[in-house]
Amino acid sequence: MTRSLEPMMDFFLREKGELVYINSVKQLALIRDATDTIQTSDDKIIRAATPLHTGDIVDYRYERYLITSQVDQNEKSCRGRMRKCNQRLALNWDGQVEWFDAVVEARTFSTETGNVISMPEGNILVSLQDNADTKGITLSQRFYMTHQPFRIVGMDRTMNGIIQLSCTLDSINTAYDDVENNIADKWKYEIAHTYALHINQGTIAHVLLNETIQLNVTVMDNGDEIANPEITYISSDPSVVSVDQHGQVMGIALGQASITVKLTYHPTILSTIEMRVVEKGTHIYSIAIIGNSVLKTGQSASYVSHIYDHGVEVFDQAVEWSLQNQDDSIPIMGSITASTGNSVTIKAGSSSGAINKALILTATLVSDPNIAIEKTISLKNLF
Repeated sequence: MTRSLEPMMDFFLREKGELVYINSVKQLALIRDATDTIQTSDDKIIRAATPLHTGDIVDYRYERYLITSQVDQNEKSCRGRMRKCNQRLALNWDGQVEWFDAVVEARTFSTETGNVISMPEGNILVSLQDNADTKGITLSQRFYMTHQPFRIVGMDRTMNGIIQLSCTLDSINTAYDDVENNIADKWKYEIAHTYALHINQGTIAHVLLNETIQLNVTVMDNGDEIANPEITYISSDPSVVSVDQHGQVMGIALGQASITVKLTYHPTILSTIEMRVVEKGTHIYSIAIIGNSVLKTGQSASYVSHIYDHGVEVFDQAVEWSLQNQDDSIPIMGSITASTGNSVTIKAGSSSGAINKALILTATLVSDPNIAIEKTISLKNLF
């Protein structure tokens, strides 16, 4: 008597399933390659106990996939075919830029003939999740891919859950297009941006074995902090240190690995921290300074120190503050006007000699002066 596989699905998912995110919701799923032969595209078969739909976005092993097939469904599970998104495309609506994960092909499979059809040179087919954002896409809209501009010349919404765009190579507009960052018409609506990303725990942090800590990251744009930035986290060795898409780090095995943190839409803006997995024992302190990296002459700003033990913030330690010019010159182009607990207020000098200079604010742990951190504060003209 043949035993049905379906009643055992819960067992297989529990024992062999991997954690994935389906439309940003964590789920267990069984994943296998869709074919045994090497293909130009990365296709996989996904099976999950939760509902799957054509057009669902699946985050799997630091890669993003789009479910491109119809979904088989029975009482125990759903099954579908997914393809790795090989491009991220930025579409611009009068200055409102939205990024989309996409499957881009220079050839496609014909259901009528059963053959692979090569598209004309300079033409591509783009498949996206059909959602509230992509519904706003219009004909003639432009976007960049690998620093080349394309224009949408056709749209197909007949496949439920997916929108397909027929696109042709367009001409570069150097006056408006941000070619380096693949954004069409960017400078038509906004000024240039200067981004900076800072991991507040410093360059080295510790996490206890089988426990977690949260990475704290600050992203600045032209000196102003960005609220809720889109950030990507990658571990150099997930078998030692794992990190999820929200920056939560877990110590898997004793040892060390690096975590790279980058702006999702500007991947050249990044920072790296070395995570060391340790057992419970002595204190391992680190300090982070939170505050604006740019200060205008004659104005004041407050800064706060956060103290961590094994990467977890503690509140029974204190710091001492000091201030100096970045070039060690005299007089100092600023002063400490107030210091309360682990916070301090800095006032920038008002003389013209302070413009385009920089201050170094240092926080030193009172209980261990060997532990300190510096923050560079650039001085800019008030006007």
